[in-house]
Amino acid sequence: MERAEKAKVVEDIKARVAKAAGVFVADYRGLTVEQVNNLRKAFRAAGVEYHVVKNTLVRRAIAGTGLEAIKDHLKGMTAIAIAKKDAVTAAKAAVDFAKANEAFKLRGAFVEGQLLAADGIKTLSTMPTQAEFRATLLGTLNAPAAKLMAQINAAGQQLAGVLQAKVDEDKKKAA
Repeated sequence: MERAEKAKVVEDIKARVAKAAGVFVADYRGLTVEQVNNLRKAFRAAGVEYHVVKNTLVRRAIAGTGLEAIKDHLKGMTAIAIAKKDAVTAAKAAVDFAKANEAFKLRGAFVEGQLLAADGIKTLSTMPTQAEFRATLLGTLNAPAAKLMAQINAAGQQLAGVLQAKVDEDKKKAA
């Protein structure tokens, strides 16, 4: 790779990680082509970019940024996964794949300004995703209003039940 190409790759990596919700570093040594393709599919479904990179190019791209903390994880055969929006979804996809494929080893991650070790990534994967959290929050906010409406409607429903019973009783007497 020529110097101009390397500079372009460094700028590309720098732009991608600058917008990232999280960056995960892994060792992919020992994975078959089919396994790597399955990993790419799982990451794509989770909104994650997966790249096999040269360590020196990544080090150049993250130099002088907060991501510089992950440089200790850039050893050997390295792949990075860049979570575009939700780091929890990316962590879940990575941990699930690592459970199914022992050759895939998570080294570390940088999420929300914090460096995470492999255990931290596993913990992150147990948290609710943004969509799950929003649904829980919405349910919590709607619960008091729903209970109030149920109480307000209860009196009317009881009255309607009594009136319907009276109508049914009158029909029986008339028949």
